[in-house]
Amino acid sequence: MARQVFIERISSFIPTEAHPKPDVSFVPMLTRRRLSYISRMVVLVSDQVSHDAKGNKFAPCKVTFASQFGEINQQLKISQTLLETGMVSPAHFSLSVFNASVANASILETNTAGYSAIFSGKDAFTTGLTDCLAALEVENADSRTFIFADELIPEVYAPVAGVPYPNVVCAMALRLTTDESKADPTLKNVNVLSQLSYLKMLHNNFDTAAEQALAFLCAIDMQRA
Repeated sequence: MARQVFIERISSFIPTEAHPKPDVSFVPMLTRRRLSYISRMVVLVSDQVSHDAKGNKFAPCKVTFASQFGEINQQLKISQTLLETGMVSPAHFSLSVFNASVANASILETNTAGYSAIFSGKDAFTTGLTDCLAALEVENADSRTFIFADELIPEVYAPVAGVPYPNVVCAMALRLTTDESKADPTLKNVNVLSQLSYLKMLHNNFDTAAEQALAFLCAIDMQRA
């Protein structure tokens, strides 16, 4: 029987007209300048779930990261540079790989526990959350963080991306635990496994993984005590 999983901390970023960009002013300027939009979102939500409500830092835990498009804008820049010059900067290339955003977050938080990166197209959210829950079931640690993020795809990809454009943009982080005493009291009644099952049943109702993430966030918010 699967162990019950609780939400210890939750954070999300959804761009609005008032707040179009994630505030990562806590990141050193030289590093901040190198971060892509998706990396900024991931760094922000990851930082917010790495502390408790009083600002005390949690012990580092492993992370599962999932995304449908990853560093797609950085990847486009790399491809354009390669076509124009025939060369690619190693530094720029390292910032364009799929897991660059979670790697940046791990480095900034000095989290050496490790992470996994999940890509499964429009099912990235549910597959990533499944991976995170499975890891909690079989590993000794009682906490693990799940992070999902997707940025706006380049307009040039819109005709071939197979998703509505502009696509949904968001990031969220869940610090999950099997220790009930660590659970957020306002979210103790949330059954994460059930919410995941509902999303999987509604699979055909979503065009993107980010839409699944928003549906999950709305469901969680409705159950908050």
